[in-house]
Amino acid sequence: MGGVPSASGTVHERVRAWAVRAPDATAVSWAGESVSYGALIERADSVRDELGAVGGHAVAVRLAPGPRQAAAVLGALSAGAHVVCFGPGDQGERGRAVLAELRPRVLIRDGEREAADELAGWYRAELGGRLLDMAESSDETGLSDETESALAATGPAEGAVSGLEARAYVAYTSGSSGVPKGIPQSHAALAQFVEWLGGHLGLGPGARVAQWAAPGYDASLCELFAALTTGATVCPVPERIRAHPEKLTGWLETEGVTVFQTVPSFARALLKVLADGRARNLGRLTDVLLAGEPLPGELAGGLRAALPAVRLTNLYGPTETILATCHPVTGPVDGIVPIGRAIHGRRVLVLDQDDRPCPPGAEGQIVLHSPYVTPGYVGAAAGHRDPFRPPVPAPPGDPGWDGGGRWYRTGDLGRLRTDGTLEFAGRADEQIKFLGIRLELTDIEMALEALDSVRQCAVVPQTDPDGLVTGLVAYIVPVHEPARPATWRAQLRRRFGAAMPPVSFETVPRLPRNAGGKVDRHRLRSLNMSPVG
Repeated sequence: MGGVPSASGTVHERVRAWAVRAPDATAVSWAGESVSYGALIERADSVRDELGAVGGHAVAVRLAPGPRQAAAVLGALSAGAHVVCFGPGDQGERGRAVLAELRPRVLIRDGEREAADELAGWYRAELGGRLLDMAESSDETGLSDETESALAATGPAEGAVSGLEARAYVAYTSGSSGVPKGIPQSHAALAQFVEWLGGHLGLGPGARVAQWAAPGYDASLCELFAALTTGATVCPVPERIRAHPEKLTGWLETEGVTVFQTVPSFARALLKVLADGRARNLGRLTDVLLAGEPLPGELAGGLRAALPAVRLTNLYGPTETILATCHPVTGPVDGIVPIGRAIHGRRVLVLDQDDRPCPPGAEGQIVLHSPYVTPGYVGAAAGHRDPFRPPVPAPPGDPGWDGGGRWYRTGDLGRLRTDGTLEFAGRADEQIKFLGIRLELTDIEMALEALDSVRQCAVVPQTDPDGLVTGLVAYIVPVHEPARPATWRAQLRRRFGAAMPPVSFETVPRLPRNAGGKVDRHRLRSLNMSPVG
């Protein structure tokens, strides 16, 4: 591998360099508006100045993707803060849990669109936080100071570091303990990954990169900065069309998008639109990236046939390392598409239960080794160190690898082919992916079992023929009859907000268990019952 390449500066420094080099070039294309690099940096500098002394602390950005979000994130990073991002919609109890854990110094929002923002109101009332409003019709600053901060920072947080080793963001995923799991990443990791991605895609002036991933997920920041650090244009997908394949294909055409990243389950819906002839011309599209879920070979073949001039790439990796492997899809595939080989700066191993490397064809756990593994979780999950435990004995080094770094045990199963290509073989636990979003089934079960009407419950995923999750079934042992699906569904909406997948409920007198006393989810799947709501 010849060592680990390092990034040539933080992402916000590299965006500023493009603003100096080409200030009139279009940085963000949004709703018919073209925001230049120079204008974007001016807006970001106004945000930075309004934020004040937040170095080493968290800043929450509660904005839909667009020029205001890009300016807010750049401004916060330029001020020395690290960001945690939310969409403007309902975040449920999850949003309050994240804010209570991180206690960001400032929450940046769009006050004109979110006049009755319950989450922002709770943040200000309960945490004494400061709100900064990005006006819908922004002036040069785009900000109005709504309240003085009881949390006003007087300097960097204790132990804060600067430069590439400083924290850039915290992304939250579902946690098995029932509490969202905060995963921080450094500027070095973010900058190195987007530098690799920009090189892999050949990004530069003239490229137009869709920002499809939802705020709060690391993919959204990677899409944003893969474009802005290379002189390309980022095209944020409007929320009203993001989940609608018919509208999205028209938007891709109108925007002249060249690079689009999504998850396989949504790509299948897009393929139906393409097959029906409802998309006229996606001739500018050069690359489609798929990540977050297993990619069926049949779907990959359909996409290649519908978009013959487009390069198709399958990506894999946990939030703890941003991504880890890459596989260009260049021909027909039977079964599931391989997840490929390690990208620069990541070493990928398949280890057995004794931490020994598995021979080709043997199934084991996928374990990652990299300087860009997160240093650990934050907040309530900070003590959860087992996933970062180094293998003992340490596997022999790969030829040319001198990158060092930390270890991460993914919990994913895989097997190596004889040519060194990696195949994904499922999970070793109860974690699932829905539209590319990590969910712990135990997290959902704990939320339901907190209700007085639920004695016990177990949740199992519903999947399509390719194994992609389409929804969930919650098997409930109720305390009393009749069943209360409306109450149960309301509890999940409160807990998870808009991130909750479709759930149906079935009542059972008891949960089947295996010889070890654990809930037997395979037997639950075989039960033939009618949902109660």
